[in-house]
Order: sequence, then C-alpha cells, then structure tokens
Amino acid sequence: MTFLYPGFLFGLFALAIPVIIHLFNFRRTKKIYFSNTLFLKKVKEASSSRLRLKHYLILASRLLFLFFLVTAFAQPFIPSEKNLTSSLQNVIYLDNSWSMSNEVDEDLTALNAATAYVEELLEIYPEDAEYKVITNDFESFSNTFKSKLEVSDYLTELRFSGSSRTDEEVSNRIKNDPGEAGQDIYWISDFQRSVSAQQPISFDSAVRINLLPLYFNATDNVHVDSVYLDNPFLIGDTKPKLNVIMENTGTEEIQDLVVKVLLNEVEVATGSATIQSNDRTLITFDLAFDLQGINQGRIVFEEFPVTFDNDFYFTLNAGRKINILEIKETDRRTHVENVYGNTDIFNFQSFSTSNLDYGLINKADLVILNGIQSLDVSLTAPLNDYVNDLGNLFVIPAYRPDVTTYRQLNGLGRITVADTAAQVTLAPPDFDNPFFRNVFEDNNPGIAMPSATNTILWGNDRSALLRSRSGIPYLSEFDQGGRIYVIGAPLHLNFSTFQNHALFVPVMYRMAVQSSRSDNRLYHFIDEEYISIPIDGPLADQVVRLVRGEEELIPSQRVLGNNLILEVPGYLLSAGFYEVMLADEKLSSLAFNYSPEESDLRQWEKGSLVNIFKGNVDVFDVSSTEDFSGTIESKYIGIPLWKYAIILALIFLLAEVLLIRFLP
Repeated sequence: MTFLYPGFLFGLFALAIPVIIHLFNFRRTKKIYFSNTLFLKKVKEASSSRLRLKHYLILASRLLFLFFLVTAFAQPFIPSEKNLTSSLQNVIYLDNSWSMSNEVDEDLTALNAATAYVEELLEIYPEDAEYKVITNDFESFSNTFKSKLEVSDYLTELRFSGSSRTDEEVSNRIKNDPGEAGQDIYWISDFQRSVSAQQPISFDSAVRINLLPLYFNATDNVHVDSVYLDNPFLIGDTKPKLNVIMENTGTEEIQDLVVKVLLNEVEVATGSATIQSNDRTLITFDLAFDLQGINQGRIVFEEFPVTFDNDFYFTLNAGRKINILEIKETDRRTHVENVYGNTDIFNFQSFSTSNLDYGLINKADLVILNGIQSLDVSLTAPLNDYVNDLGNLFVIPAYRPDVTTYRQLNGLGRITVADTAAQVTLAPPDFDNPFFRNVFEDNNPGIAMPSATNTILWGNDRSALLRSRSGIPYLSEFDQGGRIYVIGAPLHLNFSTFQNHALFVPVMYRMAVQSSRSDNRLYHFIDEEYISIPIDGPLADQVVRLVRGEEELIPSQRVLGNNLILEVPGYLLSAGFYEVMLADEKLSSLAFNYSPEESDLRQWEKGSLVNIFKGNVDVFDVSSTEDFSGTIESKYIGIPLWKYAIILALIFLLAEVLLIRFLP
C-alpha cells in the first residue's frame, strides 16, 4: 500500500492529543465520602475497573478515528503495475481544430468534452505535478511545463483553431522537448482519417502514450472541396462561370442541397445538387454581370449538425493584368507575341537582348527567353535573382544553343545538346496533373498530339508536363523558388508543330496564370504557412496589416523582389475576408477558409489506432469524465482505499459517541 498525498501523514502526530488528555484525566483524584466504610474497598475496586475500561475504549475509538481520518486525506491505494506517480511531468495534446465542434453527446461538443477530461486529469494527479499542454496553435504556452492553476486558467480561454495538424506534426512537436524519462502523454483528439500520418507514429518505450478518442454522434457532412473559374481572365463583357466542387463524406445521399453564391453580399446565383455518399459533384454558376476591381464572394448552404464549413469565402480580382516580358534574339514577331497579344488580359512587352532594360525583369510575372543562341552573364545573373525571388521563367532554346551559357541558369545545370532527328509525336498529357486540370472540357486520352524533335535534353523527368511517346521530356517545370519552364525545341516548324496545335494556347495561358502573382488566387486556407502579394516597390519602414472590421493583425513579413511574403498567423485568423492594408492604402483582399480536411469527419476506430501508434500505448474507451477518472485510477493508481478509510473513521466516531452515551 502507498499514498497519493503522503504529506498528510504528518497529521498522525495529532494522535498524541487524546493520549495526553486521557493520561491527564487518569491522574486526577476525586474524594468520595461514605457513612459506612464496610464495603469501601469492594466499591472502589469495582468502580475503577469499569471506568478504566471505558476510558481505554474511548481512547482507542478516538485514536482510530483520527488515524483513519488522516489516512483518508493521504489517499492510500494499492498501486497497480503502471505507477501514475513515476513521473510528475505530463504532456497533453488537446485537439482544438474545428472538427472538434461536432457533438459527441447531446449539446456537448468534442472540444468541451476534451477540456473536461483535462480538468479531470488535473484533479487525479498530485498538486505538484506539471503539465505541458499542446494545441493545434503550437503557441509559446506549450513550450514549458505549467502548474495545475496555470493550465486551468488556460483552459478557460481555449478556442477553436483554424490550424489542422497531422499526427506526425504533433508527435514531432512532442519529441522536440521530451522532458524527463517515463513521462505520460495524453493524446485527446477526434482522430480524423484525413489528418492521420501516412507512416506509423513511434515513441520511446519509456514513454506512456494514452490515446483518448472522442467519437462523434454523427460523421455525415457536406463541404466545399474547391472553387475555380472556367476562364481565369475576367475581362470586358466576359460572363465568368464559377465552378464549385461539393463533397459528401457521409454515408447517406444528400438530395437537393440548395447552394447560393453571394458577391459583395448580393445573391447572384442559386443552384441545387444531389450528392451520393462518399462522392463529389460539380455545380456551375453563371455570374451574369460585369466585374470590376476586387469582389468578395461567398458560397452558402445549410447542412447540419456541422455548420462551421457552411460558408466558403473567395475573391474575384477583375482589375489586374498579367505582366509578360519576352527576351529574344531578333526583333521579329514571334508566336509568343501572338498568344499574349490580348491587351485586356496581358501587359506584354518584347525586347531583343541588345535593347533590353534589365529593370523590367523584376516587374514581370513571367519572363520568356525565346530562341537566344548564347546567354550573357549580365543577363543570367539578374534572371537567377529574379527566380530566387519567386519569379517565373520560360526557356525556349535556339536551334543550336550554347548550352554552357544556359547551364548558368539555376536548375538547368543538366542541359545538353540533342542530336537532331525526325520529329516524333508527343504523348497525350496527364490530365490528373494539376497543370492540366480544367484545361479541357473533355479529357480525351486519344487526342491528336503535335510532333517535335528536341534540340536540348535535360535527362529523365518523371514529372514532365509533356513528353514524346518514347519518353523523352519535351516540356518540364522546375521549382527553384519561382518556377522555371523549359521546352525541348524552338517554336519553329522545322523542329515542332506544337505552336500550331490547339494545345499551345491553353498551355501558354496556364503558364501565365500560374505565374501571376498570388493575389489572383480565389482563396486561401488558414493553415497555409505563407502568402505572396505583389508590390510595386520597397515598403521602407512601413508594415502591412490584416484588417477585418475592428480586428487588426500585423503578421511577420518580408520582401523578396516585388513580392511581399506574409506569414499566416493561423491561430489568430477566422474564416472570412481580410483587407491587406499599407497605411491607408488597400493592397489586396484575402479570403480565408478552414482546411477541407477538417470537414471530413470520418474517424479511426480503436483497433486502427493501435496500429498507427507504436510503443507503450493505451487506448481509452470512455463515455464520461467519471468513466475516465475510474479508468485512470484502475490502470495507473490501483485500488483506492480512501473511501474505506473514511467509512472506518465514521464507524469509530460513532463508537465513541455510543461508549460515552451508554457505557456506565
């Protein structure tokens, strides 16, 4: 037997008090006067014997009452094999993502239930125990161990977080500061399948992992998976079509779900959809009016019981054009100029290498090197800086390029000259590649393809956007901070028919759209790390603010070239619109939404969790805080005896009263 609070055992010194009182009473003498002393001796002996027995019984009752009372406060227990008090440092991961707003019981959300479990832990552990509470915000509070009082105060201020964390992210956060050996880790979450790790999560065998899954009453839910325009260029009298992909992650079909589209808080379109279980459907809305400037849009529908994702926010920027800069060998008109000649969409500029203002490079969304025989170092240096600062470059080679100079460009160090041969047909594109998504109305794998013969090669590229039927890459995309696109042949009939094919224009347009600065994105997710916003020049000592009504935030920020990089403060943001303000100037408007992964409420069962988490793992199966407390005590404390101690203390208190009252 051991004690949860052994400090209370010092109270056993109080047992000396009744002993002292009884000893004092025994020494007191009382004179008794008798008229006849004949039977004095017998009366004295009989009275002393009864009184002494009564006093001893009362003394024993009082001592036992105090003993069991003090013992009850010390909370004795028969320890289990897994000792709770082997470590007084405990790590608690409390999932506070928006999926935890779903109910686990009537009028009880998963987050409220999780908070109650943490409060119960604070009562079970000794007062001197310390806790590190980690939430999805990964905030500074979780960097050090806190006392019971500090954690209790923190729980009263806890709110839902827009940050969605995978099991791997959480485990890495815990392992970064493991604390003392043998610590207890309590992992309280809804354990969504959508945010689970791809690989098993392993912990040291000396660490106890206690998983507490919170299972929802219902996991059916409908949410917006993605939103896009069929034509990303909002120009002139164009009536854009807004495509909305709705996903049903539930087990039942959703019929005739009414979906509305609002622009600048005015309802502009309405539709309905029937979505099969565990399926998606596309709804297309015609936005039948001209758009000017930045427009704030919202997709609205009603679906219960999960409501945090019933609004989806987006913006439509109809004002900004895409800046294209072509650098070429001669002044002749090129196929590139024919594609980007629409002045309603593009600000297109074309210069020969002998007549180029290098200052224009950093102002372009996309720079195109077209048919240049040899690249001078005075050109490659600013191009490399431009790409490093998130710029985008498209390289179209000459017939016989000087590949030595081309290799000076970051990412093109493997370029070699190809032996010219007969043109070969290109293979159909991979329509699952995000680059080609929504480019064609009908993704026909039997589409007639152009032919080409490469003048340059760059080795094997499994992710090439286009390749010949023999597998040689023809069009590739490389990430070098910004994007570098490289094509294998000049845009000339002697080497390629690509420039005359129907595929040419959509590929060039998609390249321009992807190169456009990030403020043209329709929406962002709160759990993104960074957002890039175009600026016209340095900000000097000014800082950018995110403003939403009375709410104002100053995120971490830095300038790269003509891009302002904002670190997304996900733990402070809510779904909705935020204006990007520089002093009194509005730079842009950003639409934030919660991660769609949070809307997928499908959960892992208990048996699956045992396979995901490796090590000394226990999975709790409880439905209330009382069950949780009882399970903790039976597993990690053992058999508690304090209740029996209180019962015995009351019994001996009653015995004392009865002895005083009825024993003569």
